[in-house]
Amino acid sequence: MKTNSSDRSAQAIEISGARLAKWKTMLTARKIGTTKKLLSRVPELTGEQAARKALNGQRLDRQTWEAIFNGLKLNRVDFFSDVEWFDRNLTTQWEILWNLAADASDRFGLVLPEHVPDSSLWDGVGSDKFQQTIASRTSVLLEIPGGFLGYLILVEQDALGNIVLLSPSPLMSNPVLTGSIQRLPQYPPSPFEFLQPITVGTNYLWAGIFAKLPELRWLADAQKRPLRLQMAQLTELLAYVSKQPQGTPLWRSSYVVTAS
Repeated sequence: MKTNSSDRSAQAIEISGARLAKWKTMLTARKIGTTKKLLSRVPELTGEQAARKALNGQRLDRQTWEAIFNGLKLNRVDFFSDVEWFDRNLTTQWEILWNLAADASDRFGLVLPEHVPDSSLWDGVGSDKFQQTIASRTSVLLEIPGGFLGYLILVEQDALGNIVLLSPSPLMSNPVLTGSIQRLPQYPPSPFEFLQPITVGTNYLWAGIFAKLPELRWLADAQKRPLRLQMAQLTELLAYVSKQPQGTPLWRSSYVVTAS
């Protein structure tokens, strides 16, 4: 999966409230209480306005903060977290999650409804079974292979960049895998019998099977209502996945939606 890159050095960041007191204490210890004193210690600063913002921990570009840390011989990790400093956003967090998974386009993906009645006879897996390209508004099911026990977390990045939780969700309110083939939507109890992707473009699927679900309130609530993941939620999911033992099933797949 490719995403656009940008110049992160221009990102404006500020010292968080949790670290601001530590920053103020450091300035007092160094006897830096005025813009003049800070400018004398860090001549690379571009004027009093930048120095004033620095004294108050306010928004400055990363290059200016780097000049301050170098001039005062400080370690930036004492005042900025990696998330703040590296400008991790929804797209980059999704990239990290995506790259943790193995390509499984021949193991899970979209199947046409007409395959379902004979699915008990279709035990093999292969790319021919799963739809790589579908027309917009085509009725399909999303199939997870059998042979796995655990809890399914399934997310999708649509063609617009939105990241939607598919399991647990009203599409799959019971995310427990018992070894048999599973399909979304779970109909019933889901109000939807099929999926019908609409937006033209490439959709990316990510699945993980875990011994237990993380104890996150939003994950439990998602079984009752559709949920589009925000930065904080995706970060929490990524943190949980990153701690899982080697061999945890993590899969990725994709499909293309064309104009109908």
